[in-house]
Amino acid sequence: MIRLRACPAVVAALTIVSATASAQGGLTSTAATVSLSAIKSPSLTVTVNSGGTQSIPTITDGTTNDFPSSVNITTAWDVNPSAASVSLVGYFATPTAALVNGSFNIPSSSVKGKVTTAAPGAPAAFTAFTSGAIGTAGVAGGSLTLFTETITGANKASSRTIDLALQLDLTGQTTTPGTYAGTLNLKAVTQ
Repeated sequence: MIRLRACPAVVAALTIVSATASAQGGLTSTAATVSLSAIKSPSLTVTVNSGGTQSIPTITDGTTNDFPSSVNITTAWDVNPSAASVSLVGYFATPTAALVNGSFNIPSSSVKGKVTTAAPGAPAAFTAFTSGAIGTAGVAGGSLTLFTETITGANKASSRTIDLALQLDLTGQTTTPGTYAGTLNLKAVTQ
């Protein structure tokens, strides 16, 4: 059996709790704000997948000498569609000395390249590295454009993989015995 004398204390306690709860129900704070920002930077990369080291074991003067394998290169981009095109340029920093053997040089005009996979604006026949730069890619007299792809909204994020065959054309030339070494630079640029 429940005693009635204990009930007034319980009723009083419930009244205080419910009065406190109802007094707090209409309270709100001032608004706080959080500023949000998200930035996606454009990207443009060049990767040599295979063929990054090329060597002709024995060059022959007076003729063309093919490097043993193609260089497989992937250019990937994610750019603003306001960019008109993406170009990949191969170049030698010093056109008069693309390959060097002590004080003896082979110029970039004797190094030729052709792209053996279909690509817009690519050289389909062996072409010397004697062109100018495109924007900030390449150097005057030591460059070759390997492809130029027009950018549309549909391909603003895309990639292209090419195979670049290289040749050392020593037609009409005599070289001094020794090891000739050089670096072919690859750089992509948007216009």
